[in-house]
Amino acid sequence: MMHRLIAGAGIALLFLASSSPLFASDTASCELKVREGYRFYDISGKTLDDLVEQIRVNGTRWNDGKVYSAMTNWDIHFKYDVTCQNGRYSVKSAATRVDILYNMPRLSQATCAPELAGVWSNYLVHLQRHEFGHKDLAVKAASEVNEMFGTLPSFASEEELAAEIGKRTAEKFRMLKEVQIEYDHDTRHGETQGAVLAAAPQ
Repeated sequence: MMHRLIAGAGIALLFLASSSPLFASDTASCELKVREGYRFYDISGKTLDDLVEQIRVNGTRWNDGKVYSAMTNWDIHFKYDVTCQNGRYSVKSAATRVDILYNMPRLSQATCAPELAGVWSNYLVHLQRHEFGHKDLAVKAASEVNEMFGTLPSFASEEELAAEIGKRTAEKFRMLKEVQIEYDHDTRHGETQGAVLAAAPQ
């Protein structure tokens, strides 16, 4: 019997910050950082049915009301400084940070049947691969936001500059949400990547 559990989609929480001291500079310096962390929920069992039920009970519930075996949360933060030269305002420097939090199941080896260890290990490898795909999409979008800061033209006022940044980043984040959903659809939440909790063929 094959047991199927699906991984979760990424969740976007966007925190935007800007500061605007006046400096004199010709080019913007941009920095990108990525931070990753894990949050685990424990499961145990003697059979695959036990593990499936444990994940259904203790897994991560998304805003669609469904429970997923894993979930990748991504937060993109940015801040920028403004410079003014000859009455024109532009970005002097920018810093973009991506915070990634993986919500993953963790098998209790003490209470798990030994014959499940190999099945679980194989499942976890493929599950993590799927979740890392969500991270890669978020980091790619953050990198594009970071590059955007370095290519923005100058504006007649700080307000115009801020409005353009707001417009461009909002569009980028909207597209990222769509891409994340498409990724889950195309991979069937990791199933096509092998993230299926199933007994090894005999």
